Amino acid sequence: MSEGDGDIELAPPTQDRIRQRAWAMSAVICRSFIETFEDSTEAAALHSRVLEWIDGLNLRPELESGELSTIAADIGSLDRQVMVDATWRSEGLAVIAWALQASDLPAHDQMVDPSVVANSVLFLDDDAINRAGELRLRGADELDCFAEIQLAIHWRIREFSLRPQAMDFRSFAENSWFGPLSVEGVALAEDDLAIDDLPIARASEERLRQCQSIASERHQAINWLRGWHEIYSEVDTST
Repeated sequence: MSEGDGDIELAPPTQDRIRQRAWAMSAVICRSFIETFEDSTEAAALHSRVLEWIDGLNLRPELESGELSTIAADIGSLDRQVMVDATWRSEGLAVIAWALQASDLPAHDQMVDPSVVANSVLFLDDDAINRAGELRLRGADELDCFAEIQLAIHWRIREFSLRPQAMDFRSFAENSWFGPLSVEGVALAEDDLAIDDLPIARASEERLRQCQSIASERHQAINWLRGWHEIYSEVDTST
């Protein structure tokens, strides 16, 4: 376990910065889905709208170089892995939307609806600047509590990927030498982490991979919100 707050000096982003990150990520995610459009005219129109919107909000300083390259790329030119990675950012955006009290966060084994999450943070809203006050950051205590829970979830899934065997996760969380870990509100089955209401040891490989990606993206988002690194893509998610 290497996620001790005493190891680094946390510098949480401001509420305004968090809103900008939510908008920037929404644009990246949207661009990844545009690549799948069958109607080239529709794709081009939405692409242009996204570019105009980010410029209208002066979001380019918030966008990392890779994110800006993704958004600006010609339709049909995105590398498949870049597109997949950008799509998965929806799970991190969901955490930021939750932190801004814009939407609820699905359970650890449920993927979010990217369009619903993006809409909740006013993506492509022409009045987003004037409505920004609707996106209000939760208190630090709530963010810290969620971070502890997300660490526990991510640790269990990663641990199972390395040592695929059942365990009494409830007891481990309470008594771990690097804990205790919080599993408050987390679905368990037979005292282990649940996936689709079954113990993790009985989940399919496909669902395990999905849940590991969900956990990693959400862990990165909450660690960024708590100030682990100024640059989103460089935030550590070690367990």
